[in-house]
Amino acid sequence: MSAALISLDPHLRRLADEGFEIEVANTHLVVRSIPHVTTDGTLARGVLTCELSIDAATGLTSTPQEPHTMFFAGTPCHRDGTLMSNIIASSSRQRFGEIEVDYYLSSKPEVTHRYENVYDKVVAYERLIGSAARSLDKSANARTYARGIIANDDSPFAIPDSASARYRIGKVNRKLMGRVAIIGLGGTGSYLLDLLVKTWVTEIHLYDGDQLLNHNLFRSPGSPEPALLKEFPLKVNYYAQTYGRIHAGITAHPFRVTQDNVDELAGFDFVFVCVDKGSSRRAIAEGLLRLGIPFVDTGIGVGMEDDCLDGCARVTFIRPETPWAEVERLLPFGDDAEDDDLYRTDIQIAAVNSLNAIMAVMRWKRWANYFRDERNEMNSVYMIEGNNISNRVAR
Repeated sequence: MSAALISLDPHLRRLADEGFEIEVANTHLVVRSIPHVTTDGTLARGVLTCELSIDAATGLTSTPQEPHTMFFAGTPCHRDGTLMSNIIASSSRQRFGEIEVDYYLSSKPEVTHRYENVYDKVVAYERLIGSAARSLDKSANARTYARGIIANDDSPFAIPDSASARYRIGKVNRKLMGRVAIIGLGGTGSYLLDLLVKTWVTEIHLYDGDQLLNHNLFRSPGSPEPALLKEFPLKVNYYAQTYGRIHAGITAHPFRVTQDNVDELAGFDFVFVCVDKGSSRRAIAEGLLRLGIPFVDTGIGVGMEDDCLDGCARVTFIRPETPWAEVERLLPFGDDAEDDDLYRTDIQIAAVNSLNAIMAVMRWKRWANYFRDERNEMNSVYMIEGNNISNRVAR
């Protein structure tokens, strides 16, 4: 399959964006999951295929697209199961490219007698064959989105991104491309990773020096991988291996970020800070501000009150130009200070950790102009009791 050709060619890309299951192999176009009626009147799915006409100058599909014919693996029948003799030029089992086909089809546009591009050609043949199938079942459609954008040469995913095709948000998704880091893979950090691997961010770097223990699994996403947990793995190694199944470019750094090694963060486009120790937060914040890297700092505080859990989730966004005095006002740096007690309670709840991660990702996406941002807040705090979020904007 020529991923580059589908990605670059506007007509092939349009087919992929609309959910057609297309492949290109050795200049042969293959379109799978074409609904059709069989000779016994039942529904089935077949394959349309043809040789692509390529423009020698551009390397893309030529316009107009010649020839006008296509091959079909399946039985192109009318609603009643009779063959569509009006479009069948010949019928014989043969091999065309890499596909065993049954029929050679010929149908020209009435006015121009040629297809202006390969998109028009595929849509026309699918309509001819699929309309009979849809007369029996309205849901019979070749636009399955099962494989979506099969070809995205710049895709960071380990599997095809059918979601971008289905909702046609490929362009806005690319705004998130770049290098990000997560510092701290506890409850909030692990949920952050779960959200980031569904985005088009190019590289995700994980920093944490702790092992993954049983209690961690109750405030992290997904279900445990027993085979990976036997040797008490480091969090970064476990999560990099687990999420590597969906996203490429995940790198594990099995150590804590300190004042001595914070300069290793140079070159990142954005950093998520998910630590619970004030001195560590200070060292990281000082380093990122000096390196000119925007970041989000997260924090939760959950405690027991009147036999109920109560507390908050905080997200603070720091730009490189933020004055240090303002950073000190916004971030809790004291490990034992009275005003930091809320953030240092031991209770961790998946619902609050995941909400904290969502707040952080939403703020990052607004910064990246992925979501609209008319508020431009620096600090957001969600209060459990009252179910409200208070925002503080930059001075």
